Amino acid sequence: MRYPIILCEDSPQQLDKLTETIQNYILFHENQFKLEYSSNNPHDIQNYIEENDIQKGIYFLDIDLSSDINGIDLAQWIRNYDVMAKIIFVTTHTEMAPLTLKRQVEALGFITKDEYEQMRDEIFQNLKLAYQRMEQTALEDESAKTLAFKIGSETLNFEVKDIILIESSDRAHRVKLITKNGEFEFFNNLNKLEEQTKFLKVSRSLLINLQNIQKVDYKLRVIYFVNNCQRPFSLSKVKVLKKALQDKNEI
Repeated sequence: MRYPIILCEDSPQQLDKLTETIQNYILFHENQFKLEYSSNNPHDIQNYIEENDIQKGIYFLDIDLSSDINGIDLAQWIRNYDVMAKIIFVTTHTEMAPLTLKRQVEALGFITKDEYEQMRDEIFQNLKLAYQRMEQTALEDESAKTLAFKIGSETLNFEVKDIILIESSDRAHRVKLITKNGEFEFFNNLNKLEEQTKFLKVSRSLLINLQNIQKVDYKLRVIYFVNNCQRPFSLSKVKVLKKALQDKNEI
């Protein structure tokens, strides 16, 4: 998922600098973020968030916004609307940091407008941390989910964290579900299940749950899973698998 970034800074020069810095980061992380909106007016920010129903946003806010509401007021409003928001203050008003705690806006970072290279580095660090926190939450939410499959005359629910893989059966039009607790075979097809489960397809006959991989041998093209089973994967999927595991490990 690409998380939306929103900026509010009343100084045009500072807003331009902040925008350029974040765009430079996104150039190398375009699969993680998108620069959604920026303004020097906090009311425009509120209107945009409401009109576009922004959720799981990353917000860079100045504190002194030359308006009837300041950056802490805006942060508190954002926190109420977008409960998963990651709020980062970029300001000269370091003395206001304790107030952000008192107002319970749960800021991720507090960056001082100082020497540009240091400010840039702190912006990059906060973006990296914001992505890790968002993805970790998403992974925990995914782990808590269940998937339902119609098996025979029954519909059974399985916790996602317990599912290891789904593969084509030797019997026509059937698939085999391998979990930590057993195996189940039923009528279905991998294309439909790929969409339903969001598991990674690593060959024409195999969907895998990344959570339950122990190791991968890229030379032999074999995946080893937590229940001591192993499966080969396609040469064409090497890069896809490496990228998926790299993204998972960065969380």
